[in-house]
Amino acid sequence: MTVIRRITATVLAMVGTVLGLLAAASVAAASPVSPNDGDGFPASVPQPPTGTTNTVVNSGSPWWTFVLVAAAAVAVTLLVALVVSRIRQHSTATQLAH
Repeated sequence: MTVIRRITATVLAMVGTVLGLLAAASVAAASPVSPNDGDGFPASVPQPPTGTTNTVVNSGSPWWTFVLVAAAAVAVTLLVALVVSRIRQHSTATQLAH
């Protein structure tokens, strides 16, 4: 029964992490980007005209960045769950031996 509880807790933690990261990625992708002409100041601040005109379009991070972060989070979650289960098994075995 204990193994089933551990597996269930691990799976629920992984699903929660993945859903949280997907929600954060979708919010970040849907957020409007403030207009910026590339010099670090918002477009609402008047700027003196320059000799050349450069238009920089930045829509945020690419989608694969979010996928990499989600994959890393899942890997860390699995590693922590494995370490915790090993520690619990070790402590249970030690208690039974004494």
